Amino acid sequence: MAGAILIWHALQYGFVTDDAFISFVFARNLAEHGELAFNPGLPPVEGATNFLWTFGLGLLMVVGIPAAPASIVLGVGFGLGGLWMSFRITERLLGRGHPMAAVPALLLACSSGYACWSSGGLETQLYTFLVAAALDAYLAADAIPRALRRMGVFLALASMTRPEGPLLVALFGLHRLGRNLLVERRLRPTRDEWLAAAWFLGLWAPWFAWRWWYYGWPFPNTYYVKAADPSPSCPAGVVAEQCAAIRAAAAKATAVYDAKMRAHGLHYVARWFQQTALLWVSPVALLGLIGPPRSVRFAFGSLAAVVTATYLYYVVGVGGDFMGLHRFIMPLFVLAAIAVTLGVEHLARLLARAHALLAQNGRVFLAGALVAGFFSHQYALTTRSLRFGNFKNDDGIDTPAYLRVYAHDRALIGKRLRACVKPDDFAIYGGVGAMPWHARLRGIDVFGLVSSRIAHEVARSFDRAGHNKWGPDPLLAEYDPTIVMHCYVIRGGPGVAPLGCAGFWEQQGFERVVLHVPGMLEKGEHYTFLVRKDRAMQCPGLSR
Repeated sequence: MAGAILIWHALQYGFVTDDAFISFVFARNLAEHGELAFNPGLPPVEGATNFLWTFGLGLLMVVGIPAAPASIVLGVGFGLGGLWMSFRITERLLGRGHPMAAVPALLLACSSGYACWSSGGLETQLYTFLVAAALDAYLAADAIPRALRRMGVFLALASMTRPEGPLLVALFGLHRLGRNLLVERRLRPTRDEWLAAAWFLGLWAPWFAWRWWYYGWPFPNTYYVKAADPSPSCPAGVVAEQCAAIRAAAAKATAVYDAKMRAHGLHYVARWFQQTALLWVSPVALLGLIGPPRSVRFAFGSLAAVVTATYLYYVVGVGGDFMGLHRFIMPLFVLAAIAVTLGVEHLARLLARAHALLAQNGRVFLAGALVAGFFSHQYALTTRSLRFGNFKNDDGIDTPAYLRVYAHDRALIGKRLRACVKPDDFAIYGGVGAMPWHARLRGIDVFGLVSSRIAHEVARSFDRAGHNKWGPDPLLAEYDPTIVMHCYVIRGGPGVAPLGCAGFWEQQGFERVVLHVPGMLEKGEHYTFLVRKDRAMQCPGLSR
């Protein structure tokens, strides 16, 4: 039943977000050119932080399977896998055949966030499945020590899917060390623990070394965009005192910026507690984390508490995410669903001691009330999040309704541009997803996701997750673009629109043009942008 509910729920969203098309471009270039790069023929930039997902889509494209539908099918498939893992974990904690073992899967299937990001086209559910599978193997190791080897494999794959993976590896390792000290009074690893580490390092370390060699940096380009600023430099001839003042001012500006990002991150986490109803059932979830010392239930509760606290601290530090319904912390959905179920089961046992009738029906009643209430709450959230016109962001967090329309409109623009593009064209984009995918037009984005120069040379200035940097026009001009699309206007009426950001580019020999794109939904069908005059772009629907 949970699987059917999830499939139905995911189809309510049924979209591919604009960011997913970034991975699709990398995958297509891998399939067609053998380059895991956004712009084939240029030095590769790691503008996607989901290697395993992108690589897998590239392999599917080699055999002719399109990326967009494949991403939806795989996303839902791994979402179903996450349901199965939540069931397995709960059975390990409550006992095989326990009547409440399926409750976490039902809660996840009803969850708006879990359903939304089973859609979306991103790696979210692959990563969540791998983390849940690693947790299942970790807990299984109490009875079957060799299961730790399987855990090492899953953690390696998770670390090749998302950059947060190594953080989880450290947490699993520290938890195991603490468990060994407290339960078995030992520090020396067992053979299976050594083999788990060997499996992880054997898969992850060669990949990490290759990645560093291929892209030239130890971390993905997006890390430098979102979390790093260039070191302040002192001009030649500046005395030491002035140089120290410059660095102190830069450090102060960074501290102010980081405080703003933490405020956004706290809002992001608060919205997770509100929209998942954890705000109201957190006492039940905390109760579910409690278990007898040395038991597998205690192992789950303590590890889940450590992972959740650390993950939320990390998310607050980076400012959360700009996409609604919390895809950034999806593994915590699984932990929360299991913890709430364990808490309800514990309450049912307490009630059973008080009354014989409750002993027979308490579990069924409480579980049914929990699932029914949560479904009602999440159905309202799903309906609201998808309502057309619900486009206003929430402290920088975009609604699924807006994400759907944004990707839809950029896809139409890209398809329309396809007839205009030449092989030697190069564009400056704002959003660098659906447009370059459909237009087959090389370029970089003004935020620096696929530009190493913006990532490493420009300081963070915008306090919105994923949009932290903005390339200055002189730097962008050094890429010698023929088309500029980060300076644009979309409106309903025909004719070339004024562009307040066009002055620099018009001085560089660019002109404003307008492209009629039928079917756009958000603001209108007339898209004004900039083209270099000597390019003399001509295509259907384009006018000056």
